[in-house]
Parts: sequence; C-alpha cells; structure tokens
Amino acid sequence: MNQMFRGGRLAVRRSFAAATWAALFACCFSSPASAEFWINEIYFDPPGSAGDLVYEYVELRGTPGASLADMYLIFLENENSDTANPGLVEFIFDLGALSSPTMGSNGFLLLRQAGNVYSNVAPGTADFVNTGTAFGWGSGPTSTVGATVEGGNGRIENSGFTAILLKNLGDAGNAPVLGLDLDADDDAMLDVATGRPDWVIYDSVGVNSESGEEDGFLYAPINFGVSTPAGGPNIPPGAIYVETGFEIEYVGRWGDSTGSTEKDWHASNLTNDSRAGYTGPADLRQAGEPHGFGAAGQFVETSQGVPYGVNLVDTLGSSNLFIQDGDFVIDGVVDGSDFLRWQRNYGFGSGLYATREHGDADLDGTVGDGDLVLWAANYGYGYDSAAAAVASAATQAVPEPTTAVLALLAFAGLARRRF
Repeated sequence: MNQMFRGGRLAVRRSFAAATWAALFACCFSSPASAEFWINEIYFDPPGSAGDLVYEYVELRGTPGASLADMYLIFLENENSDTANPGLVEFIFDLGALSSPTMGSNGFLLLRQAGNVYSNVAPGTADFVNTGTAFGWGSGPTSTVGATVEGGNGRIENSGFTAILLKNLGDAGNAPVLGLDLDADDDAMLDVATGRPDWVIYDSVGVNSESGEEDGFLYAPINFGVSTPAGGPNIPPGAIYVETGFEIEYVGRWGDSTGSTEKDWHASNLTNDSRAGYTGPADLRQAGEPHGFGAAGQFVETSQGVPYGVNLVDTLGSSNLFIQDGDFVIDGVVDGSDFLRWQRNYGFGSGLYATREHGDADLDGTVGDGDLVLWAANYGYGYDSAAAAVASAATQAVPEPTTAVLALLAFAGLARRRF
C-alpha cells in the first residue's frame, strides 16, 4: 500500500504487505499474556546544546505493577558511514537493574536525567531520576537508571535510532550489550540469530530525525524520517515509513494507542520560544515555523496535526495527548461547533499549513471535504462524558446527532461556497 499526502507534508510508505512483516518477525513480536509493555514517549532532542543533558526523558506504559526483570530498552545505530555501523546497539536501559524494577501502580514508568526540571508527574508512576555522578543519563556506574551509553556521553543520539523494548528469556549471556550488531549484513533487517531468538520484542519505533539522515537504517514496524531517499527508505519488508518534512525531536504514542501504524504515533518538534507560549522550564511547546500565533504560512512540525503552542511534556505518568478526528475546537467533543470551524476555514492550508484546529482531520494539510466526512463519522463523540457535554453546552445547544449530521451534510455544499 502506498499513500502520499498532498503537498509533501506527510508521506507514508510500506515496502511490502503488512502480513510479510508479521510472518517475518512472529518469533520476536509474540509476547506473554501475563503482561503488556509499550514505549509511550521518547523526548530525545530538547532545545539548546545543554538540553540533551537535562530535558530528555523516556516513558513506558504497561500492566500496572508488572515485573521488569530481564527487561531492556535498547537503541540501535541508524547511520551507515565509515564511522557508524547500522544496527549496532549504542544505548541500553537495563530496566531490571532499577532500584524497584516494576511498572507503576498506574501502569506508567518514567526515566529522567540528572538535573531535570520535570516535577508534575502523575501519582502512581514508577519515577526514576539519575542521581549518579555524571550529567544526563550517566553510563554504567555513574547511572542510577540502568543506562549504558556508547562513549559515555549520557544522552540519546540526536540523529536517529531504532528504540526496542524487549525481554531476555534466555540466560544472562544473551542480554544485550553495547556494540552488539543486530544487522551484521546491513540489509535493514534484524538478524534473528544474532539478535537472540530468545528475546521477546514488545514494542519498537524508528526515527531518522535530522535532515541528511534519510539514508539511515531503521528496524521497527513503524518508522519516521525527515525525508525519503531516492531509492526508498531502508526499513524491513512490510514496515511503515512516514516522511514528516521536519526535524524530529520527540516521538510518542497518540493517546493510549497500542498499534504500530502512523495513526498510533506522534512525531513532533518542540520549542521553548516565547511566541509559542513557553513560560519556563518543563513547558516545551509544539513548534512551527515561522513562530507566532497567527503567523502567515506557518508550517506546524507535527505528524498528528497538533496546533501550534500545545504543551507536549505535561502528561508525564498519564495518557498522552489525543485529539479525536473531527474535534476542531479541541474541547473533547465532536459537534456543531466543529462544523462551523471547518466551514469558516474551508480551503485553508494548500496541502501544508492546516492543523486540526483549522479543520484538518485527515492530516493532508488542507481543510476540505475529507475532513467533513471524518467529522460526520465521529459526530457525538464526547457526549458519554458528562463533563464534556457540560463544556459543550456552555457554547451552544446540542441537537439530536443523526438529524444534525444529515442537515449539516446536506447544507455543506452550499455553505462552503460562501467562504
């Protein structure tokens, strides 16, 4: 399946049928029924040269109270050059080495760097901060969060990686170690023999995060890159590659998703520019260029149509940001007010600049007919929540859904000619 969104804002490519991926990696992606684990957020390239040693964080989600014995989060090299070997293990979090190696009672685990300023962490989160003698994550004996880092620089590689959350079911000799090459023949596929057939891979995501890294090798079922090389992305058969068109600094699940498609993940660039609403540490916002609310021709650097200026680091230990398709007012409800927003902005975006707050639900960068279809399909979302219904009622009366949808759809053709 191939799909290209208009204007080059977001491109999605699959190298083969998804079934090929499933068959190829069935030995690795099966997981014990007793517990589930996901990579929830990785913030790996904060603003400023010193930000990498303070503001990076990793969040996992899974079965509350589940044991992390023999669990690892590893990062594989993506670059392929004279000095870099793709598929090499370059960063390891040994989760079983944490002082209390279990998921939090709320189902979240958070890893933070030394000196970080994040404080608003949800109760029940298994929250670990490096208190070792080195900056950042530390490495080996200087890390209290189980980190071992190539070169000991205490940070996650900015240029990109494949992050893999796994459990070692074999003896200690099969545990991941720095320098282990999981793609010895450099074919963009994990070597099962080298990569340990007794590993269970719970989750993974790949990122070529910077311009010029599009040739990097990625090994996850879902992968993101700034652009696409002429010969196609270097990913496994059946994997998905999403071209973003912007430098990626953050990847996280969309809401509480559990899948491995572009709709399950959010790739983004964050900013500490005051024009985005930034007020101080731990208040990093959705970036866009040029900066400023209402800036003409602003390209918002998000794969999920997140409005410019949204705080993306304020959900630590809780569900990630999620905006329902068709919710253009961003109030948790899909109703007539969202239709009016879509109507006013019909035609805006030129394939590049529209976000969800403009009325772009299908994420093609333009407010158009496809967005109205998604609005109609989700009309009434949020009314099972009393709080959401009350919030919506404050702005307008809510008609009976089926009647309202039919009436608005019938009117839509005429309505958009007026604007």
